[in-house]
Amino acid sequence: MSKDMKLIMENWRGNVLQEQSIRTVGDLKKVINSHRLSQAGKETGKLAVDTFVEEIPVLGTAFRLFGASKDSKEILRKLYSAEDSFKTNTGLDKINIDDDVSKIVDDEIENAFLKALVDMLNDMDDLEEIPDVNVALQNFLKRKFNQHSVEAK
Repeated sequence: MSKDMKLIMENWRGNVLQEQSIRTVGDLKKVINSHRLSQAGKETGKLAVDTFVEEIPVLGTAFRLFGASKDSKEILRKLYSAEDSFKTNTGLDKINIDDDVSKIVDDEIENAFLKALVDMLNDMDDLEEIPDVNVALQNFLKRKFNQHSVEAK
């Protein structure tokens, strides 16, 4: 390993996310960017993913869920539409919509919401908590449909 790569990895390990600390928008962005870099064939991204999985084994399941997804919207879609039983015990679980709510909401509306979710996350400060998509979807529906919405139980 080159000296530069070794230095990058040492710094990365020093900042590696701990399981309970994947709770901020910045943490979510790091996970997404690592996966995107690994899918683009970037060595740094592959090493970052390996480091994440080594440090936080449950993220291996999340990265497998992401599959070959290369953009943020598709990665968020995979988390959003995962079965309710899919759990990472991290803040990533807040992105998983209640399956029964998803059955009620039209796919076209969910697609518009996912686009809005990407924009919302990009506009949020990295230190803000990952939002609960069930609440975010309710607010989105209220704005779009004259204060009408659905509620997750």
